[in-house]
Amino acid sequence: MVGKTPRALKSHKDRMDTISVYCGCLPCLLMGTLNVHTTIEHVTERGRRKGEGSEQHRWTIGLCIWHHFGHTKNHTTRQSMAGDFGPPLTFGRHIFEDHFGDEVRVLVPTQDFVLARFAERPWQEYDLPRDVARDTRTKWIELNHADAQSA
Repeated sequence: MVGKTPRALKSHKDRMDTISVYCGCLPCLLMGTLNVHTTIEHVTERGRRKGEGSEQHRWTIGLCIWHHFGHTKNHTTRQSMAGDFGPPLTFGRHIFEDHFGDEVRVLVPTQDFVLARFAERPWQEYDLPRDVARDTRTKWIELNHADAQSA
């Protein structure tokens, strides 16, 4: 934990609830596995949470317990999990971002894209539509490509 987290505004709480219940783990979605139960990751930049005060809750993405904490499931090795689902944050932020893209410039905008699709056409809990998953992966690829060109 980076520091004390300020109280979330209703809009930020709604964002985090929607990510948790309707969007699932963003990296899992990007790797082709949908509807994975998730925790909320507050995005950091240079060791500090992005955003001031309650705006820190605006800079959030959904991560499952594998991608957030590196917890394996079904007695699977960490290497096997990383091969199948991509690396967790616990392998190091650089390794995670090399695989999935920069949290600030790629992952948060990708999460925002999923949330916008949900706002347009809500779906049932843990039932993200395949067309939304496909469009999200396309958006993620575009953002990663743009990020690589600007670097």
